[in-house]
Amino acid sequence: MRRGDTPDDEPADHRERHRQPRRPWFLIAACLTLVVLSAVLWVKWSDNRREAARLQRELTRVYKEAEDLRMQATLGQERIARLERELRALKAESQARPAEDKKAGRSAPKR
Repeated sequence: MRRGDTPDDEPADHRERHRQPRRPWFLIAACLTLVVLSAVLWVKWSDNRREAARLQRELTRVYKEAEDLRMQATLGQERIARLERELRALKAESQARPAEDKKAGRSAPKR
């Protein structure tokens, strides 16, 4: 016994030394919360990654369709320009014929 101790203090001291340590419930709860949050975030991340890949494929498809439409428009404009040139050439040819016929002294053929 130490000086100033009473015999009643001895069993209390003995109980403190042999008492089981308390569990850190706050730390356990924090760890479990962290595990749940990690799982939720991982699921959301994988869903978002899948969605981003789908949107990237769709964007690629849309750009390809837009390029195809631009190509069709360009080809259509080229065709229109070619047909207009042919039409002008045919008009010039048909207007040149009556002038040649007048010079030759013949009348234009009737259709």
